Amino acid sequence: ALMKTESQIEDELVEDILGFAHDPLGYVLYAFPWGEPGTELANKKGPRKWQRELLDSIGKQLQAGAREKGEVIREAVASGHGVGKSALVSWLINWALSTEVDTRGVVTANTENQLRTKTWPEVAKWHRLAINSHWFKLVGTALFSTDAGHEKTWRIDATPWSETNTEAFAGLHNEGRRLLLIFDEASAIAEKVWDVAEGALTD
Repeated sequence: ALMKTESQIEDELVEDILGFAHDPLGYVLYAFPWGEPGTELANKKGPRKWQRELLDSIGKQLQAGAREKGEVIREAVASGHGVGKSALVSWLINWALSTEVDTRGVVTANTENQLRTKTWPEVAKWHRLAINSHWFKLVGTALFSTDAGHEKTWRIDATPWSETNTEAFAGLHNEGRRLLLIFDEASAIAEKVWDVAEGALTD
């Protein structure tokens, strides 16, 4: 049998992953080494039921043409600790960035400490485990494309919120492209930040 070249393997990976543009659950099942011996996921079969349902809900809305109709997809999860919220956040970030060029986004949390010590380390873990992790570079406050010239336009930033400085949430317009906004432990985020972020969703 002929061996595939590295570039053929990469081309297939790109094609596979772009096929999940409207299927976050499909991406999550494909991109991470579920049940593979010797990996951190050796004993994990895949997402939990509630996580699957939420990923599936987003996929169904996309498949029904939410984007083409100019609809904003909004999902909220009320849950306790240790149920896998940060994992879900991380999957959504990886899926959103991986399946559309020049996706932009911001992730914030109730406190800067939560963002730095809980949310972002989880994002780092799942980025490391993703089959296409080489497409993006992770730093302390951002995950961005390794594609030359796209560092500023194809990225998710981890940004602490503040009522006195809402600019990070106001300047988020990404006309015609995908925009992802994640509020972790959202109930403790000031209303003003929500209002400003809402304005970013108009296009």
